[in-house]
Amino acid sequence: MNEHTAGTATFRKLPLCLLCLALALGACVRTAPVTASLPTPEPVATPPLAVTFLPQKGDFISKYGDRVALAEITAIAKGYDYIILGEGHRNPIDHKVQQALLQALSESGDGLSLGLEMVAVDKQQELDDFCKGQVSLDTLPDELQWDERWGYDFAMFRDHFAIAKRNGVPVAGLNVPSEITRKISREGLDALTDEERALLPREIVPPSTDQKTFLNAIMALHRDRDADDPAARERFYLVQSIWDSKMAEEAVALRAKFDWPVLVVAGSGHAEYGWGIAKRIRWMEPGARVLTIVPWRGGGFDSEEGDYFFYAPDSYRSRMGMTLAGQIGGGIVVESVERGSRADRAGLRPGDLLTDASGVPLDDLYDLHTAGTKVHDADEPLVFTVRRGGDMLTVDMGKLGQAKAKPGTKTEEDTPSPEMKPDTATDPVAPAATEPALAEPAMTEHTGPTPGKEAR
Repeated sequence: MNEHTAGTATFRKLPLCLLCLALALGACVRTAPVTASLPTPEPVATPPLAVTFLPQKGDFISKYGDRVALAEITAIAKGYDYIILGEGHRNPIDHKVQQALLQALSESGDGLSLGLEMVAVDKQQELDDFCKGQVSLDTLPDELQWDERWGYDFAMFRDHFAIAKRNGVPVAGLNVPSEITRKISREGLDALTDEERALLPREIVPPSTDQKTFLNAIMALHRDRDADDPAARERFYLVQSIWDSKMAEEAVALRAKFDWPVLVVAGSGHAEYGWGIAKRIRWMEPGARVLTIVPWRGGGFDSEEGDYFFYAPDSYRSRMGMTLAGQIGGGIVVESVERGSRADRAGLRPGDLLTDASGVPLDDLYDLHTAGTKVHDADEPLVFTVRRGGDMLTVDMGKLGQAKAKPGTKTEEDTPSPEMKPDTATDPVAPAATEPALAEPAMTEHTGPTPGKEAR
């Protein structure tokens, strides 16, 4: 082949090469992955670092959210004249913490007295007889008329008395008899006899403006109370002030009698923010050193509620056959289910996280009370939204007051009474709770004559 022919052949092949190159490039373009633009995620707000660790039940916490050991709390408490321990009357963790601190403070023999909201001052002789060994621990509840007057399970308080007896701790009742405060709430102070008046505090210290605001919110939650009635509101203030003033007065007298620090065990509402007992102690004994330790349930952490805290999530044993507990971060966890119970038959299992009840988001146990009232009033079934592992499901519990039983099966849940009773904040004249509440609301603890009632 001559040079001209070779050049012509090469020129003729050029378009073919360019075509192949174009096809190759085109194939590359067609097979390249197409990346879809992803939506920008919504920013998630980071809450303030209120508590610096994930607490276990019973752990103590400082105002700054740091862990505090029992030994540290004990050493701190020994520098005070009065240690006020707040509680929820049904919460077993609260009582275990109280017993641990009572043991730690009294085992050294340095001297300690114990004052209890749960016992009225007219039962002091029975307490003294117990401390002397003349009344046994087994017969003490009858001597104190515990069930009739206080109403909460004595078993939760039994170890308080056992520790006090073992370690030589004098025990005093701090409260006004419940029948007197009920009478005041119904009829006012003028209705009291001279004997009844003698059991009141010598000075009734009125509530502060902040405490009144708090009490107004509590009263508004009562469907059986007219929050707009000025006379009813003043009686409500009066009864709260009588409780706080009397308990402060008796605590001051107890310290004067033995010259020992006084550990006061009372409902959280008498301890939080220093509005209740602490304020009255400082009024009656200027310069008194008062320490408040209150439960934190795992919701918002308000460092002003107390000087120190202990972690004790709300817990409730339902007549449906399940134990429920609040938790940090919201939701209500099913801790246990009784075999064959209504909860079991409906399909709830230990570890289930209840996130919603018939349209009411469940952040804490009081939301369950709200949901129970809602569905009972509407005559509708209670339906839980449940997170189980990575799955979401619904569980229909049926209508409150009616059992979801097998056909032909009769149970006590078939009765038309409300499914559960709330621990509602109320004055002592309030009748037994009739709302179909499912939990104890986070309100004020108080001395109530009716079992199943609790105020904060």
